[in-house]
Amino acid sequence: MKYINIFLFIVVSFVMFTSCKDSSSVEPETQFVQIYFKYDFKNELNTFENTFQKDLVLDGVRKINFWLSTEEQNSILEKVNEINYFSMPDTFKYISEDSVSVSIEPNPGEQILRIKYQSKDKTTIWTYPVVENDSRFTDLLALRKYIKSIIELKQEYKRLPPARGGYM
Repeated sequence: MKYINIFLFIVVSFVMFTSCKDSSSVEPETQFVQIYFKYDFKNELNTFENTFQKDLVLDGVRKINFWLSTEEQNSILEKVNEINYFSMPDTFKYISEDSVSVSIEPNPGEQILRIKYQSKDKTTIWTYPVVENDSRFTDLLALRKYIKSIIELKQEYKRLPPARGGYM
């Protein structure tokens, strides 16, 4: 009986230790929709390298391991197809009717969205101020907002420190 109890203790202990997983050892899901998304100054999603970089303004940037779930990738792909992203222009520029140059301060810089899915690979670049009266650009901004909302809902993002300060 004594040997049975020792044996059961060893078996139960073995099962407990082997079933415990360290959260840092979780492998990323396959990124079948790869995204490089640079926005709002120095924020950057890069699922090609499974990273996210948050702009903390006065405290620099913080880069973490980051990837999208299969469901998140499928929902982004749905939006990409809905707005026909792969047929959009490579760049969107502000063009005023009277050729007057307009600037915005602080300028968040060049915004970049690259999406690769299967054999399709598209990069779109835009700067602010926004292009007026262009439905394709409006669709692009809706996709941008959608991807940004997915990023900000993830626990990995929520654990990052808040930005301190601002741009002037």
